[in-house]
Amino acid sequence: MASVTDPATIKPAAVQAAPCDLPGMTTLLRRSLDRTCAKRFGLMVVTGPGTERTLSALAERGADTWGRVDSRASLDQALDAAEQALIAAQADGEDAISTLLTLRRLASDRFALAAMLRLVLAQRTAPRLCAACRHPEQAYGSSSALLGLDPGAILWSAPGCETCAGTGQRDELAIFEGVEVDPAMRRLLYDGADAPLLARHAFLTLPNLAAAARGLARDGLIAPEHAVRISRG
Repeated sequence: MASVTDPATIKPAAVQAAPCDLPGMTTLLRRSLDRTCAKRFGLMVVTGPGTERTLSALAERGADTWGRVDSRASLDQALDAAEQALIAAQADGEDAISTLLTLRRLASDRFALAAMLRLVLAQRTAPRLCAACRHPEQAYGSSSALLGLDPGAILWSAPGCETCAGTGQRDELAIFEGVEVDPAMRRLLYDGADAPLLARHAFLTLPNLAAAARGLARDGLIAPEHAVRISRG
């Protein structure tokens, strides 16, 4: 995957209609991503394991892939480039909110960051349950409690079969949370709002990592124990 190194060579990205190949993404977050990818300029930042696949999917939507924004200079260069094209970059962060705070700390111009930043995606990975042998079962005890579900809620397990070579698993599935930088979030960033206030606004409509993992467990895509691990950070 090529990285953009010279902002002067960037051309505005064409708007793409095809959906991203990111099966672990919730419908609400996918709509947020669609709105972002419909824009012709701005900065998207992705953090967490497995970001290469996510950046490839964003490139298919017309974004220019960047390197890592881990210093003031690299972030300033990415923001400059984002004035001309839709840029997708990597960053280090535990979750979307901590990444937002890091970006704000690194930015030499907080107003430019608030103006150019469009979306922050944080992701974790978990094994996807084998579709051939998975089956529903009632959750009891700690699993349902740790996931915030009622006792007896339906979750899924996969004992293993010939299709999955007895593992009960397929490939790795990415679990996402996202922060869309709308006008209200832009003002919070510029005004120096703290993490709880940023999170309160960000996750009014979009799921955080815990909610996204819980939803995938209930849909039978990941095992309850992996959803618990992600939920507990």
